[in-house]
Amino acid sequence: MSKYHDDNSYASDPGGISLSRAKLKAFKKELPFFKRLFARTLHPEEMLAEHLRLGDSRAAMVMPTADGLVIAAYTDELDCVALLAFPDRVARAYNLNPGDRLLTVNTYYRGSNVAPDLEHGEHSYHRYPNFYPLIAEFLSDDSLSIEHRKAHISEEEWVATYLKGEEKLNRKGLFIRNGNPYLSQIPASGDPFKLGR
Repeated sequence: MSKYHDDNSYASDPGGISLSRAKLKAFKKELPFFKRLFARTLHPEEMLAEHLRLGDSRAAMVMPTADGLVIAAYTDELDCVALLAFPDRVARAYNLNPGDRLLTVNTYYRGSNVAPDLEHGEHSYHRYPNFYPLIAEFLSDDSLSIEHRKAHISEEEWVATYLKGEEKLNRKGLFIRNGNPYLSQIPASGDPFKLGR
């Protein structure tokens, strides 16, 4: 039984991953002052821990950009990706290169209007308008569990994630979310997120 998530729905491939409080703390320090003040209230650690344990785990890939680290996080619910930008310290810490495979753990929001940076793909289930992606490697030390799950993601999903990310990067009016786990559920607006901040 979950405290923060809907027990009437469940993930087809739950993350089953534990939260590293040290890794989460590094992201919390990077929040603007007022968001940092309310982070504990709006996103308690146990809610994010539950998210990683129960959320749906899918493919995520590092995208080629000149401006900083951008990751395409896939959702099979909408059959699309959200682009997530991360600070340079994350790129350095994980020595990431374009095409590297990561794991996103997603939870979903109910509603009617699709988030402005998302779209329903050809294979969308049309059940949710937005999702909340967390990149597992950046928030957990469970490397064996993460690698095990990644090994069971189909090659088709990896390829689709990269192609959808590439297509989105090449669009006019780039939509990139802040990848910080306290902010990654917030849809990107029409103004591109300034990478590297």
